[in-house]
Amino acid sequence: MFDSVSIIFFILWVLVVGLFSYAAYWAFIIRKALATGLYRKQALWAGTMGLYFVALSTFLTIALSFNLTALSVNILGGLLISSGFVVLFAWIDSTVRVARRSDPLLRDTLRWSRLRYFIGFVTVGGAISALVTAIDMGFAYVAPFGGALLFGAIALLVSATRSGDATLRRHLKWMGLAIAMLWLASQLSGILFRVFPAGSITSEVITYSVVVVGGFCLYRSARSLVPLGHLSLPEASPA
Repeated sequence: MFDSVSIIFFILWVLVVGLFSYAAYWAFIIRKALATGLYRKQALWAGTMGLYFVALSTFLTIALSFNLTALSVNILGGLLISSGFVVLFAWIDSTVRVARRSDPLLRDTLRWSRLRYFIGFVTVGGAISALVTAIDMGFAYVAPFGGALLFGAIALLVSATRSGDATLRRHLKWMGLAIAMLWLASQLSGILFRVFPAGSITSEVITYSVVVVGGFCLYRSARSLVPLGHLSLPEASPA
């Protein structure tokens, strides 16, 4: 029989997976209807990231719930987490550059055109470190996502105020909020672990609640790409 803590943990996992799955579903559905290549690319990114977080949350929930610590599990966890470092950076970098092209003044938000090389280098180093740590000590000891998410969220939120494209402006705002919530959740997991006693469900509830908000923002970022004027609608057949 499952105890109350396990049941609450399972409910939180269902909420997270359900919301990110729904966000991914809508992103891929919307992508088929969009006529503009730029919007289609952004929808593809949103859907891909939704699927990634479904996979990550599922793995973490199963591995932590059943206390799986075998080497093969740590390697799988290390690969999943370390690949996330790289994919998240690629997602953010691609979107920030799109945002700059949509700015009538072509402003370089946070000097991203130069900063991206440093953040990219740190991200790759963090991915390698995450994989080594997971194999050597266990995936649970891997440091959370850091600077790339924070700077990316700030850059997207600032870019949203500068974009000349109303659709992209809404998309950037919701995507920036999604990334900010995911960064906050990754930081809270370590902080709350030290605040609350071991075995407390409170830290998990708080962390998963923030992730749920991030999933909702990701869903809204995908839905924001679908103004009627940009849909590829079939022509009505003559009566």
